[in-house]
Amino acid sequence: MQEDAPLEPGSCVNASGDHAERSRDQARQWKKERKLQAQRKAEAGKQTDKEPSGKPKSARAIDPYVQLSKALAYLLRHGAEKEHLDVRDDGYIRADTVLLRPKIHKVLIPLQDGMRAPGLEDVRAIVDGNDKKRFELASGSETGPGEGPYTWIRAVQGHSLRQVTELDHTPLTLDNVDKYLACMDEMYYAIHGTDTDAWDAIQESGALRRMTRNHIHLARGLPGASGVISGMRKSCTRLLYVNVSAAMRDGIPFVVSSNGVILTPGQRGELPLAYVTQVHDEKGSGVWP
Repeated sequence: MQEDAPLEPGSCVNASGDHAERSRDQARQWKKERKLQAQRKAEAGKQTDKEPSGKPKSARAIDPYVQLSKALAYLLRHGAEKEHLDVRDDGYIRADTVLLRPKIHKVLIPLQDGMRAPGLEDVRAIVDGNDKKRFELASGSETGPGEGPYTWIRAVQGHSLRQVTELDHTPLTLDNVDKYLACMDEMYYAIHGTDTDAWDAIQESGALRRMTRNHIHLARGLPGASGVISGMRKSCTRLLYVNVSAAMRDGIPFVVSSNGVILTPGQRGELPLAYVTQVHDEKGSGVWP
């Protein structure tokens, strides 16, 4: 009897040697989820920042906590240096210094008899209520997290700040990849979400690029799937399935952020298109190859 060929590290097999491919039931369920999402969007209509009259909302009319969340994301991920904030290599910035920035002061929290600037209690509400778990808070001293009366805040991923290099990410390896990623067609995969124009650019260049950010971002699965809270926008119209196990075997590093986003710096900032095995549209239909 001919023996089976030895499996490469990171191949999807279970203890009995059977291929641990995504089940047909799971595939059908995911396709149903994509169709349901598309139906909900069609029924609800495209969400825009407009009044019922069709005119754009004023800054005050938009939810102030949405404004605050966006301002925090900008400062913590991209704008700390420009805004003269001291950012540590682990991404933490003292919350009281963040609250002093003009972008935060422009956000107005409504009161019964007026408005006020955001305070630490509003920042805590944003961190605790963010469905994608984008931010983390820590107590500490004047110089950093630890013991002390000061509050520190950071974004857990998505940075373009080059000095942020010591985030608490978990390295993916061929030994632990099965704990974080699903298996399909004998590969452990993650999904990069983008739009049609960006997908055209990826095909033209032959690679996904991290652009101005420190990493290329991928999700552990489709939006709404069990355990998937972040990694791509729900508005993405092109879903690129990336063979993470093959990329890791070729020496490309991957990590997992605390909110479950799969991150890679790629090779010199690029992840070759050769690791993309298939591309679906937002309804789950194959569009490539």
